[in-house]
This record gives sequence, structure tokens and C-alpha cells, in this order.
Amino acid sequence: MGPPDLIWVCGCGRRDLLCQGMEAEDVSRAEDRAECAGSKNEGQPDVAQPDFPLGSESPGPTALWEMLERKFLEYQQLAHGSPAEHQQSLLNLLPLFLKAWENSVGIICFPRLQSLAEEISNQLAQEIQKALVGKPAEQARDAAGQLLRWKGDVDQDGYLLLKSVYVLTGTNSETLGRVAASGLPALLLQCLYLFFVFPLEKEEVLENDIQAQRMFVQMLLNICSESQGLERLLSGNELQSLVIATTCLREHSCCFWKEPTFCVLRAISKAQNLGIIEYLQAMDCIKLSLQNLSKLADALPAPEVSESVNLILGFVKDSYPVSSALFLEFENGEGYPLLLKVLLRYDALAQSEVDPHLEELLELLMWLTTCGRSELKVFDSVTYPQLEGFKFHHEASGVTVKNLQAFQVLQNVFQKASDPVLCTKVLSAIRTMWAWNARNFFLLEWTLQPISQFVEIVPLKLAPVQKQFFQLLEALVFELHYVPHEILRKVQCLIKQSPESPCTLMALQSVLRIAGRDLLFTDIFRDSGLLGLLLAQLRKRAKILRKSGNKESMLGVLDPERELTCVMLRTVVTLLRGSVRNAVVLKDHGMVPFIKIFLDVEWYRESSLSILEQLSVINAEEYMSIIVGALCSSTQGELELKLDLLQSLLRILETPKGRAAFRVSSGFNGLLSLLSDLEGSLQEPPLQASGMVSPSQTLDLVLHTLCALSAALHLDPVNSDFFKKNGLFEKLAEDLCLLGCFGAREEDGAPLHSEVDTKARPFADLLSEAFASASPFPPKIQSCLQILSFLDSMASGTLHLRRDLKESPRAGQDRALNAQKEEAGSDLQGNFKLWPDLEERMDEGDAVIIHPGVLCIMVRLLPRLYHEDHPQLSQEIQCSLASHIQSLVKSEKNRQVMCEAGMLRTLMACCRRALTTSTSPLHSGLIRIFEKLASQAIEPDVLRQFLGLGVPPPPSAAVKVLHSSCVHGEDSGGSGSPAAAAGTAECPAGAAPDASPCSAVTQALRPSRTSQGSSTALQTSLSLISMTSPRNPQPQKAALAPSFVEFDMSVEGYGCLFIPTVSTVMGTSTEYLVSGGIGTGAARSFPPLGGLTFSCWFLISRHSTVMEGHPLRFLTLVRHLARTEQPFICFSVSLCPDDLSLVVSTEEKEFQPLDVMEPEDDPEPSAGRQLRVRCGQLLACGQWHHLAVVVTKEMKRNCTVSTYLDGQIIGSAKMLYIQALPGPFLSMDPSSFVDVYGYISTPRIWKQKSSLIWRLGPTYLFEEAISMDTLEAINKLGPRYCGNFQAVHAQGEDLDTEATPLLAEERVSFGLHIASSSITSVTDIRNTYNEVDSRLIAKEMNISSRDNAMPVFLLRNCAGHLSGSLRTVGAVAMGQLGVRVFHSIPAASSLDFIGGPAILLGLISLATDDHTMYAAVKVLHSVLTSNVMCDRLMQHISGYQIMAFLLRKKTALLNHRIFQLILSIAGTAELGFGSSVVTNVGVFRHILCNFEDTLEPTRLEEKSSLKSGSSRTASLSPPQNSCSK
Repeated sequence: MGPPDLIWVCGCGRRDLLCQGMEAEDVSRAEDRAECAGSKNEGQPDVAQPDFPLGSESPGPTALWEMLERKFLEYQQLAHGSPAEHQQSLLNLLPLFLKAWENSVGIICFPRLQSLAEEISNQLAQEIQKALVGKPAEQARDAAGQLLRWKGDVDQDGYLLLKSVYVLTGTNSETLGRVAASGLPALLLQCLYLFFVFPLEKEEVLENDIQAQRMFVQMLLNICSESQGLERLLSGNELQSLVIATTCLREHSCCFWKEPTFCVLRAISKAQNLGIIEYLQAMDCIKLSLQNLSKLADALPAPEVSESVNLILGFVKDSYPVSSALFLEFENGEGYPLLLKVLLRYDALAQSEVDPHLEELLELLMWLTTCGRSELKVFDSVTYPQLEGFKFHHEASGVTVKNLQAFQVLQNVFQKASDPVLCTKVLSAIRTMWAWNARNFFLLEWTLQPISQFVEIVPLKLAPVQKQFFQLLEALVFELHYVPHEILRKVQCLIKQSPESPCTLMALQSVLRIAGRDLLFTDIFRDSGLLGLLLAQLRKRAKILRKSGNKESMLGVLDPERELTCVMLRTVVTLLRGSVRNAVVLKDHGMVPFIKIFLDVEWYRESSLSILEQLSVINAEEYMSIIVGALCSSTQGELELKLDLLQSLLRILETPKGRAAFRVSSGFNGLLSLLSDLEGSLQEPPLQASGMVSPSQTLDLVLHTLCALSAALHLDPVNSDFFKKNGLFEKLAEDLCLLGCFGAREEDGAPLHSEVDTKARPFADLLSEAFASASPFPPKIQSCLQILSFLDSMASGTLHLRRDLKESPRAGQDRALNAQKEEAGSDLQGNFKLWPDLEERMDEGDAVIIHPGVLCIMVRLLPRLYHEDHPQLSQEIQCSLASHIQSLVKSEKNRQVMCEAGMLRTLMACCRRALTTSTSPLHSGLIRIFEKLASQAIEPDVLRQFLGLGVPPPPSAAVKVLHSSCVHGEDSGGSGSPAAAAGTAECPAGAAPDASPCSAVTQALRPSRTSQGSSTALQTSLSLISMTSPRNPQPQKAALAPSFVEFDMSVEGYGCLFIPTVSTVMGTSTEYLVSGGIGTGAARSFPPLGGLTFSCWFLISRHSTVMEGHPLRFLTLVRHLARTEQPFICFSVSLCPDDLSLVVSTEEKEFQPLDVMEPEDDPEPSAGRQLRVRCGQLLACGQWHHLAVVVTKEMKRNCTVSTYLDGQIIGSAKMLYIQALPGPFLSMDPSSFVDVYGYISTPRIWKQKSSLIWRLGPTYLFEEAISMDTLEAINKLGPRYCGNFQAVHAQGEDLDTEATPLLAEERVSFGLHIASSSITSVTDIRNTYNEVDSRLIAKEMNISSRDNAMPVFLLRNCAGHLSGSLRTVGAVAMGQLGVRVFHSIPAASSLDFIGGPAILLGLISLATDDHTMYAAVKVLHSVLTSNVMCDRLMQHISGYQIMAFLLRKKTALLNHRIFQLILSIAGTAELGFGSSVVTNVGVFRHILCNFEDTLEPTRLEEKSSLKSGSSRTASLSPPQNSCSK
């Protein structure tokens, strides 16, 4: 068995020399032998070599072993020789033995090895005994040293014996037993004692001495590894003497032999032999050692004493698993006081690093805490509440503390010591014990209270110790998940008693980290009084700060007082976060004015703002008033204060409550005042008042201000309505104009030049260059472009989502610019969670305009982009911006949105000069934008102004800028639209197609030289062609699109019209006040006795997919019986997405959320309760359809349901009629009532995102089954009819005759269309109509019934003034993002209000060439074919006769293309295809029938050929003056 692993503790320099060979021995004996064999010539002295014949080669290992075996046999047979001869013979064998061993690489091949070992060990024992016997200790030590030392060529017998025995002890157990039997172990131990206790006079260490020492010690280690060897070591008192020698007279010991001695004793200790334990106990080794160390502990250095104590504790620790005898002897021998004394010796040392002996001693002391007979018994004293996940384990698992005496040593050391290294090591030891087993903390704290006691003395310790202690405290929370209530109370007392000490700062920092761990601590620290304590301290510091004039030390200078205040503020922030009760406590303490004081100091501002933000949870208005007040009262130089306030404002504006408080606290005016204060700050040179703020800082403030405005408006209908109604968009535009970087107004600017030759760069490229580090633009132009970039992002609703705030406005813009290059309104919001995702608001890849008013601001700034210093660059930027705006209004939806925002009125007011002057580089772009928007919706007065462009106004006339909202229209956008195609077909040949009919006709018809009047007429005609050309051709002749409500299910998944109080079924004794509705009659009965008819116009933009399963719900009627919980659906009309089937149902179903409702296909509907008609082939996306569902009541409970699409019946079936009472009820209480209300589209309760988008036009519910003739008349009236069918003229009927009603007044339950609508509020509905309906609407909108801020879009019941029973007030739009309302007033319709056909006839009269004549007739054709009212007005003013007169006057200008248009107006030839039917009698009678009177015979021939259809193959060629031929 080999020797044990060596454990060297001492760090002495000689250790390395000593261990050079020993550490190799620890790997394995074979390696050791090989190393020793190979190291002969590497420093080890040469032993005497065996004699070989001169000149012969050295024999191999086998030969050497054979030679040794022969000579050893000869030695054994030498029986008659003297002892001296025997000894000499043996010594002569040793060189041969060592030579053979070295050559064999440590492998011994000798059969008589045990005999050889016995002989050699006996001989070495005799030699040692001879050297020691009868001599004093010092002489014996010298003799032993001389015996074992290499002495050159003289007398090396002792060294040979030593090396041979060293080799033999490393072979095997049997050989080692022979060596031990010789008594050599005790002698070697005696020698070791002498070597250690009696040092040489000269401490000169030679290499030979190191080699001898190495072999000597390794022999002892090898002997200790075998039980036989250990027994021999214990035969005398040598071990006792050696152990005691290590604990006394240390100043006389030999340093060279100190570490080997400790190494051997540790090897003996590691053996864990019961005999050793009994020997040490019998010899009182532990007791005597402790006594010696107790006497010397104060005299010797602390590392020396701790090394000896570690040795003694090593014996105790190693023996403890076998027997606790030594442990008890240590305890009884005053071992713990000794440990305390030794550890406290380190307190007087100035340690730069931890002494390894101290670390070992602490580890042994930690081990002592685990020694004990039984587990400690403690009572469960856990104080609640505790953190989630905490569990106190009563059972002992892992290593637990059983010895409180040992732990008290650690506790007393920390309490008495002041050395930071020692104290931190003690705290680390305690934390390690917690890591063994979390139970140890409770065992110790519930018995000795170490941590609780440490809190009281930790202020007396140095900073590293304090830091370590509070980390230990935090470990209880973070690692053990335990809340130490008692300890935290003591920490709080520490903070209270010494609020100025550095320890308080560390304690507060620890409390701050603990408080952030869990919301539970917000309650704990409030109930303990810590929150109140901190508030009192902050109040005191705020008062001091106010008296000092808010003067704080400079940035970068360390100030403990300031740092402590910062930590206090951050702690209060943490305690307020997520705790409304704590916010109430702070407010009750009256802390708000004091927190405001801290805002002025940059060090405290972030935390102060966070505190105010937490207070906004309970009083958002107070927070807003503070922030807005601070913004308005700040000076121009306090830029950082403004930016920090705006950043805080942005965070609060993420919540609906914050946005509402912002509006109430005059937040919009406050932000706009910030911009007003920046007046002139971007001009060159800046105004004197703005000199302290650089342009880049000004732009940064502008950016943050616009971000706050964007956040306040984002998806907030109340704020958006407030901002628009109060003209704040115009105010914002004015403030931006006054910054100084924008030029003069259009009227005051430089004269407009002709178009620049170079093509304008894309707007995104200009913005990219404006934000570049080395921008090529002049400063003013660069500032303009940056502000336009901010506005562009704001218009798309993404400005407040950017992440580069509080940086330079010229940096961090790449993401926004790249997004603009892709799509102007693409999503910039990244991973923001509080704001809804805008990606779903993309309209077929086009940019989304969230704030159209901001785009109007950009239009206002467009003419101000001109700078006289840089005319060409200014014009390029203007053209680029105009092109960008034009790209934003490509989609029909965006055009309608911009019409609603009043962009046409803005264009007329701010860009009138560019619109008037055809040579302006902006003219064509702005005209195209105007035409696109006007095709959707344009107010008559704006159209009048546009038509008056180029006509000199009277001197007293002035341009009036009205602020009423504009209306919307539709567009097909792009050259592929039908309008564009029609325009191209009607233009002469050679015209290049363009993106709009206007451009196509313009390029084809614009003459080279015309008179001023004719040129104006031509331009006006071309624009009117573009505005009035049908965008969405319909089967009906009147192709103008109606006003509508659009429902988009892709955004929020819901959006509907809520129809309150369709009917109220009263009990016999029900009070009248429970019923809502309008009118003076009785309550309207339900279900109607004579049946009912539902009629509506609708357009499907995009179907829902089959997987989404979102039906298009035309009407859902719901009933609710008073004093019951569940409402029931009683009648529904919907379009199923699976197979595009129209489903009409009279089945009673519970009105409940989708996740509760049963699947559509399970179960089957009740028999006779549902009609399902497939109509997918009859529906076309993008086309208006008319739907009618006629329910004819029959006998008993039966009825006939007929469905009509576009006037044609598509299905009919017998069904059960709507039952009398909802659900399972068969009767009702006389005092009860049934409320009937309805939904059009998907209510919130059925919220389900899908791709469905559809539009609803005029909608009616009649309480009778209307006839087929009536239905045909309604269908012919078209989707733009907005009446109640009480005065309807049949088609072709004379308008002077009296109109007849289609149905009785009392039978019209409700009629809904956008023409009769308004923006109101719940309060106004209550005051105007009744409280019942206002409560129902408020409940559906999830707002207060007293709310007067939320805008409510109300479609008034157009039948409300008719006689009959009570009717519903109308319908209210539900859904912030999923519902959009559009008032359709296209140019063709607006013309009716400003002269109508008179204007069109005037264009014909102004024509002086065939180009202008063709354009004028084309306009008349577009208007007459799309607007029925224009035909009636023509008849009213005898317009057709006037037209015939004008054509007769201008016969020279007519050609076959113009005649083709005239035929198309009459309907006799629809552009050369289709059947000839006279649709316009006036044109046919007054123009076509009298055409021969005005034309020559050649014209009659042409007319005849055109009538015969030869013109159907006419090619598209420029107009030719055929009349002149």
C-alpha cells in the first residue's frame, strides 16, 4: 500500500525545495521509482558504484538483479564471519541493489526482497541506535544528521542504508512490514523529533541535505500508510514528544524541519486509526498541547500559533468519525477560549491579504459547529407575512449546526474584532454555513441571534465589513426567500438613530435592493414605519435645499449627503411602485410640495419624477398640473429640466388616465407654449433671448414636445377631438413657423419661378441627408427638414415610439428614415407593449395616417420652405414634400381621412398662389393632390374657391379660411382605375397615360397657345374631369358612392353600431319612465304584428377567411326582460364566411361571449327558425349592393321570409315568427318590461380579429312586409337616397307633380344614414333625448353616464320626426379603431350647391377651340351620368336648351369625338357598345332631335354614320375640327 497524499500547509520558501521529489512520490510508486532512477545525475549524490571489469559495458537490469541475487546468497552463507564482516558484506550489496533499481526504472525483480529488507532495515536501525544511545540531545541530533547525510567519498554507509530503506518502503506491504518489524519507525520518529527541536548552529542548507530530508520524510510517510508501521510508531513516547514539541518552545525549533514535521504528523492524523486516538488520549497530547498553546498564544505571532492550533484540530477532526474522544478532550481542555484568543490575535495585525492559516482555522472552526451528539431543538418562530416560495424545513437535511459553543467563537470574534479582513472572513463563514443548509440560519438566529446583534455593532465596523454584512442580510431575502422582520426593524432603528452616518447609506442601499425584490416589502416597510421615516428625512432635506437656493455641489464631486438623499428618494420610489396605499401615505404626509423642490436639482430629478409618476396613479390631474406648471415656469436655459419633464410626461401618457388628466390640466396649451418660447431660436442669427440654447438643443426640445403631443393624441378620441375642435393644429403650425427656420408666407415670398430642370430627390433621401453628421444643407434648411421628419413620424403615429429620445436630434434617426424609404407610415414602435400594434392598420401596403391634422400642418409649412438664399434647393425640397404628400394619399382610405381633416381647405388657404400659377413647380403636384381629394369629398365653398382660381377677385374680396371639418370621398387611385381608363379612352390619340384622368387629359388636350379665358376654362375642365370621373362603376346609373360607416375587424376585432331602445314592451303596470326612445306616441310593440322589413346598402372591401369564421352581421336584435340576467337574440341577419350564405334567423339564443357560445356547427338550429341562402356569386368586392329581408307575418306563429339582393329575390322560406317574449319566458310580471335593442356589425362581446372589412350605407327597418314594387323603387333610388320614402318621384316622372309616399310614416321604425349624424356626448344625449338611452349608450361604451368628454358619433334616426309610436334615437358607433365614418360629398355632388349645370354650361361658353370644347362636354358627361340631381337642375333651368344654343353658336368647334360624348349623355350610344336606350330625354329632345338645324349635310351624314354604329370602331386620335372641313 502506497503513502497517502501529502497536504502541505506552510508557505515557507523551503517547502518548494523539499517537495520537488515528494510530490512525484504522491502520484504512484512506479513514477517515483522512475524519477528517482533517472535523477541520479540531476543533483542526487553518486552512491558507491559496484566494481565491473575495466573496459566492459555496464550490464543490463536483468544481469544486475541476477548478480545481486548471487551475492546476496553468498552473504547469507557467510556464517563464520564476524559481525563487522557481515555488516561490510551487506553494505557492499547496497550499491549493486541501488544500481539495479535505478536501471530497472524502479521495478524490482528480486525474489528475496523481504529478506534483503529485513537485513537492511535492521542494519539501519542499529546504526541509528548506535548514533543516539548515551548521548545528550544536541549531540545525538548531530550524530543522526551526520549518519544520514551524504558525505562525499568518505563514510557514506548511513546514506546508502537510508536510500535503500527508502526504496524498500515504497515497494509493497509485506516488505514494509519487515521494515517496521525492525523497530526503525520509532527510531526515525525520534530522529525527526531531534531534527525539529534542536536546530543546527548553522542554518546552512545544502542540496545534499534536501535530498536526505526528502527520503527520510517519505520513509515516514510510507510507514504511516500501513497499520503495521503505525503500530510501531506508537510503541514509545516519541509521537507524544513530537506533538507537544510543535506546541511549545517554537522559537528554538528548526525551521528547515518544521514543515516536514507537520507533514508527518498530518499523515499520522489522516490515518484515522483507533490506536492513534487511544495513544493520544492516553498520553494527554491534546490537553498538554492546548495548555502550551494557551500560554504561548500571546507571545508568538498569530500565524505561528494558528498553524499549531490547526495541527491539533486536525487530529480532532480526523479522529471524529472514528471516536469523539479527542473532540471531548478538546472541549474540556478549554479549546474554544484558545480559538477565540488566537483569532483575536489577528485583529492586531495589519493584513493586506488573508493569512492561509487563518482561513484553515476558520474552516476547522466551521467544522466544529457541526459536531454534536444531537440536533438543536428550536421552536418555529417564523414571522409572517413571508415571500412566496419560502418554506421552513423542520427536518434536518444536509449539514446542520449542532455546536453552539463553536459558533459563539465566531460570533464573539466579530463582536470584538475591528480588523476588516477578519470580520469579513467571519461573515463569509456564516454565509457558507447558510449555504450548507438554510435551516442553519434559523437554528442560530433563534438561539444566539447573531445577525440581530451584529446590526447593533455594524456601524462601528469599517466600510468593507458593513458592505459584507448587508450583503449577508440581502442573502436572506434573495437566496433563502425569507423576510427577517426583526432584523429589518433593527436596521430601521439604525437608520433612524444615525441618519448621517456612512453606515446608514449602506443600510439604505441594502433596503433599496431588498424592497425591489417583491411588492410584499412595500407593505412591510410601510407598516414598520420606514416609509414615514424616509419621508420625514426628505422633508427636512427639502427645506434645507430650499433655503440654500437649490444650490448643489458640482457634478462629478462625491458628496455623501447628496448620495444619501438620492438613495432615500430611490427607496421611496421603490416603495411607491405598485402600491397605491403607499402613494396615499406620501400624499397624506403632504410631501408633494417638497418633492417638487427636488425637481430643480439634476441629481434628484429622476427619482423625484418617478415619485410624482407613482402619485399619478391616485391623482393624475395633480401630477399633470405639476409637470405642466414646471414646464411653463422653466427658463429657456433649463433645457435638461424640460427634457426630463417631457420624458416623464411621455411615460404617463401611455395610460388612458394620464392622457385624460393631461387634457384637463391644460397640457396641450402648456406644450404649445414651450414651442412659443422658442420663437426665433432657429433663425440666423438667433434672437437674443434664445442665444443660450443652441439650434441642436432647440430641435431636441421640439422633438420631445412633438413626441408628447403625439403620445397624448395617440388612439385617444377625446384628446384628438379636443385638439381639433380648439384649433390647436393651426396653433401648432403657427408656433413652428415662428421658430425662425421657415420662410415667409406664400403671399409675402419671392416670386414663383418656373419649374426646376433637375428632378427632385425623394423626400426620404433629403431627410437622411438632413440628419447626417456632415449635412450638405444650410442650417436653416436642415432644421426645416428635421422638423418635417418629426411631423411625418407624428402623422403616422410613431413619433412617440422612437427610442432615441434625449439624444441629439441629429443622431439615431436611421431607423425612422429607413422606414420612411420603405413606406412613409411603417411601424417604428419596436417592442413597445403599452401601445397597440400599428402594423394591422396598413391599408393594402399604403401608409397609415393616424393624425391627419399633422399632415395639414406640413401643407401649411410647404410654401414656407422657400428661402431666397437657396431658391433651387428650396424648390426641390418643396417639390419633394409635395410628392411625398401625394404618395401618402394614394389609397382611397387616406384620401377620405385627409378630406375629413380639412386638407382641401388648407390647400386653398395656404397654397393658393401655387394652385393659381401654372408655372409654379408646385402647381402640378398640388393640383393632383387637390383633384384626388376632391373626388372623394369637397365642401361647396372650397370648390367655389377652386373654380375661381385665376379669376381676379373684386378688390374688397378676401379669402376666407373656414374651420369647419371637411368631408371624405372615394378613389381608386392609380392609372389602372376605371376612371383613368375611361379618361384615356375618351382622350385623343397620342395622350400618354398618367396616374389620374386629369393628367391624361391634360397631356392630350393642353394647347400650345390659347387665350387667358380659354386656358382657364381648359384647366378648370380638366380638373373637373378628374374630380367627377366615376371611381367605382355601379350597375346603377348614378355611380356616386354614398356616405358610409366602415367596419374593420382586422384592428380590434370588433366595431358596430349600437341601436338603443328599438322597442320597449311594457307591462300593464310598468312606469312610462323606464322606456327610452323619441317621439310622443305609445311604446312601440315587438315583434311587429304585420311583419317587418330590413333594408340596407352595403359594400364588402375584404371577406373574412373561412379559418377566421367571422360573419358579416347586418343586424342583430337582442331582447332583455327586466330583473333577469340573460339577454336573448331574437332576430339576426348575417353573411356566413364559409360559403358566403345569407343567414336569417328567428331563433332565440343567449347573447353571450364567443368563448361561451357553442360552435357554429354544433348543434343544428331549431327547425323552422333559420333561412340560409347562398349568394356568393352575386356579391362583388368593392361594389355597393342592396339587401332586403322581408318577413311576412302569417297565421299563428308562422311567417314567410324572403331575401332580395339588388332587387332580385334570392331565397324564400316558411319559418316560425319571432316569439312574443325572450328566451324561455312565457309570461312577464305586470310591472316588468322587455327592452329591445340592436347591433349592426360585431359588438365587443363577440370580439374576434379577422380580415373582414365592409361598409354600411343607408339602413332601414320597417314594421311591415313591403311589396315588390316598393322594394324595386327603393333599389332604384340608389345608395345616396337619404329620406324616409314619404315623397318619392318615380323615374321619368315630372318633378312638378306631387310625390307619393312608398309606405306609411308609422311603419318606419328607424332610418340610419350619415347625412343625419353628429358628434355629441353622453351628457348631450341625456339632455337632448332621455336618460334611459344615455345610460344604455354609456354602458355599451364602458364610460360614465355623466361623461361629457368622450365624443359619441350618433346617427340620428331620420324617422324620428314622423308620427307614430316611440322610436329609437338612432345608432351610436362603438369601437375606437374598428369603425370609420365618411361623409361622401364628391365634386359632382358639391357642384349642385354652387350653380351646378350653370357652371358646366359656362365652361362650354368659354371654349374657343376644340380642345376646350371637348373637355367642357366631357365634364358635363361625367356629372350627368353620375349625379341625378344635375339632370333635374338642367331641366329646371332649361339647361338642355341653353346647351343646344351654345353648340349651335360653336358649331365650328365640334367634331365626332364631341358628338360621341353627346350620344353617350343621351344614352343612345354608351361609348360605342351596349344597347341604345334613351336615358336623358332632355339631350335627346333638345339637342339630338334638333341637330339637323345646326349642322351641314356632311354633319348629317356623320350623325347618321354614328347612329348606325360606325363610330364604335373609331380609334383614339386627337380631336380634329371636322366642322371646318
